[in-house]
Amino acid sequence: MFSTLPTKNSSAATKKRAATLASELGCYHLNMGMDMMVDAVVKTFSLLTGKTPQYLSRGGTLQEDSALQNIQARLRMVMAYLLAQLLPWVRSKTGFLLVLSSGNVDEALRGYMTKYDCSSDDINPIGAVSKGDLKKLIRWAAVNYNDPALQTVEEAPPTAELRPTDEDAGEDADHSQLDEEDMG
Repeated sequence: MFSTLPTKNSSAATKKRAATLASELGCYHLNMGMDMMVDAVVKTFSLLTGKTPQYLSRGGTLQEDSALQNIQARLRMVMAYLLAQLLPWVRSKTGFLLVLSSGNVDEALRGYMTKYDCSSDDINPIGAVSKGDLKKLIRWAAVNYNDPALQTVEEAPPTAELRPTDEDAGEDADHSQLDEEDMG
């Protein structure tokens, strides 16, 4: 099972890479937009407090920006566990699925993660792998298995895609929120 949990901040290029890779791997793939859930949480907060947080690029503070990014990440974790628990039932199968996470050692050492997001998992196969080594591994697999989908993943800039995109960049452009810039 392979799930893509994009928001309006996710680029079309990222969604396409995920769908292509899932197809090549022969995975059951779900692409579930998270905007309705994110909007519901923000609206609930606004009803409770009378304030609506904004991204930094839209006039908000760093605190607001961080909170808006974190809620997306945390809701993805909630959805991942719900899917892992109930998809076997939906597909008339027994058992359960494991949630894999995607945080690497560089992000963990720098604290570049949101508590209860991709740092929450049943198994993290890349948790002890550096970002540089992971990139080399993906490049090796793309070449040795002649896998164009992996090549596009390896060539893509690493990004959380939790902030609004540059509207002038176009729908197919890669996102401009680069992990390395956020990590400092």
